[in-house]
Amino acid sequence: MKPVRTHTFNGVKYLVTIDRLDGLCSTHKLEREIIILADLDTRAGLETAVHEALHACCWSKGEDKVTITAKDLARFLWRLGWRRIKGK
Repeated sequence: MKPVRTHTFNGVKYLVTIDRLDGLCSTHKLEREIIILADLDTRAGLETAVHEALHACCWSKGEDKVTITAKDLARFLWRLGWRRIKGK
């Protein structure tokens, strides 16, 4: 697979560098629910998951902004080779 060197997010082109990755996300709020009615084995399913996650992270952002951002992120992750592992 050809390495991803750039990607456009929300109309702005970024240089992509893959290096060590570390991250943490912690929340102590009341339990919420995300419902995804899409096949997670497809790019559309990935986009739906990202879209709903963005809503969960940024309720103040409008639907248009969330939709554009989710499409950009899902396309980027798909190009990097992210796929659902069967049975997970």
